[in-house]
Amino acid sequence: MPMFVNSIVLKKFRNYETLDLGFSSGINVIVGPNGSGKTNILEAVSVAANIRSFRGAADADMVKWGEESYFCRLTLSGSAFKELEIGYSSVPGTTRKKAKVDGCEIHRASDYFGRLLTVIYSPGDTLIISGSPEVRRRFFDAIIARVDREYLPLIGEFKKILASRNRLLKALLEKRTRVSELDVWDEMLATSSSGIVNKRMDFLESFTPSFIGAYQRIAKQDGVPVLRYHGTLGEGSVYEIREKISASRRRDIAAGMTTAGPHRDDYVLYHENGRPFSSCSSQGQKRTASIALKNAERLFIEKATGERVVLMVDDVFSELDPERRENIVDSLQGDNQVIFTMVNTGSIDLANFCGARIFNVGSRGIIS
Repeated sequence: MPMFVNSIVLKKFRNYETLDLGFSSGINVIVGPNGSGKTNILEAVSVAANIRSFRGAADADMVKWGEESYFCRLTLSGSAFKELEIGYSSVPGTTRKKAKVDGCEIHRASDYFGRLLTVIYSPGDTLIISGSPEVRRRFFDAIIARVDREYLPLIGEFKKILASRNRLLKALLEKRTRVSELDVWDEMLATSSSGIVNKRMDFLESFTPSFIGAYQRIAKQDGVPVLRYHGTLGEGSVYEIREKISASRRRDIAAGMTTAGPHRDDYVLYHENGRPFSSCSSQGQKRTASIALKNAERLFIEKATGERVVLMVDDVFSELDPERRENIVDSLQGDNQVIFTMVNTGSIDLANFCGARIFNVGSRGIIS
């Protein structure tokens, strides 16, 4: 049986004083006006599943106004464990966040992360297409980390090396040390960078077929965009990366920072004719591509883990024509639990969802 969320309990989370909500294992639709708290429910599920908000919000910002703590608990079916809990409290001088699985506290995020697999579709996903390279790196790095336990430690090691090298570059800019001091850090940076770039390239090779299939299922007649990795230090070999680091040394010293590396690389989407998707596409095309990336994320994770993903779809239909809306809804049909939010049910044809559970949220967050 696929894993799904049976229920969610919230206390002092965002606009909810308390909330106890039971979900269907299939389709769930949360309907209500803007600002009523629909997305807050999805955010709470993401916090309990992934420890952090998919919106990037700080814990203090998720505490109900005037309070000092929040609590979120999910009960699950189809898994080896039954409950996930996240609690956060902040009193003057002290903040604490606790994560528990079946009542037992988990002290390392890596031991908690990934117990409930989720994919969230949100209006901000178009930034994956048109936003900064950092947005795309964060999106793809998160997918790799969910299927490759070596990846996050590799990123952590790289960040430490990068910080040390940048401190040295700043000292060189201020003429407080010798250039030869860079040699050892350049070698470490080349080795670490090569490991990251190789994992990203291998991932992209495996991910691309899922993306092509997902895009074609939604867009039907459109040509399929091409997804490419742009490495500022090359495409993976330690020798090539070491040579490029040496070649950029003078520029790095002048800037007082490392100007090329995995922290500056990018994933870029192109039309079949070679034009960049970010600047040569309509909003509808960008929305289609971002949803296809999310569908591909789901397919990739499910293939790698053998587990079904819980899907959360946060009002993403507004910029799409009716045909693409129906194609997207069709692409989400299956054994997955899906939680939609929308302002009104006119966005999609609910007749497509046999047995869907509908929740109406009032302007003050009251569920019926």
